[in-house]
Amino acid sequence: MDPTTLATTAVTVLSPYLVKAGEKAAEKVGEKLPGGISTFWNTVMARLKGKPAAEDAVQDLVAKPDDPLHQSAFANQLRKVLETEPAFAAEVERLLSSTQPQGGDTIIVTGPGAAATRGGVSAGAGGAVIQGDVHGNVTLGRAEKQG
Repeated sequence: MDPTTLATTAVTVLSPYLVKAGEKAAEKVGEKLPGGISTFWNTVMARLKGKPAAEDAVQDLVAKPDDPLHQSAFANQLRKVLETEPAFAAEVERLLSSTQPQGGDTIIVTGPGAAATRGGVSAGAGGAVIQGDVHGNVTLGRAEKQG
């Protein structure tokens, strides 16, 4: 996997956990994350330590993990390290693959929205999807109470 994709994937995997952790100190975040994610976080943090721009990006991401600008800044700093350290990039790829459930896709949707993969269909918040043949009466929306 190329460094840009690895860095972007890292942010996609980490962000929801960082939101749930609710921790404001990067050093404490690893303690609140589940097994494989914690190992991944601690490995990445060890490699970014001592790089001022990367450390700033980490602190910003931890403070506001759902902020796209902070996610992008963190991904960019991680990408720079991944590009210059192929062995670390291989380790990050291995750790990321170990955090993913085997045998299927992982889709993370944070907030209202929809996601579809492999030809699937989806509807956004409040929507409905009907696929295939439909016969008879179809009512969408809230059912009104009778009587």
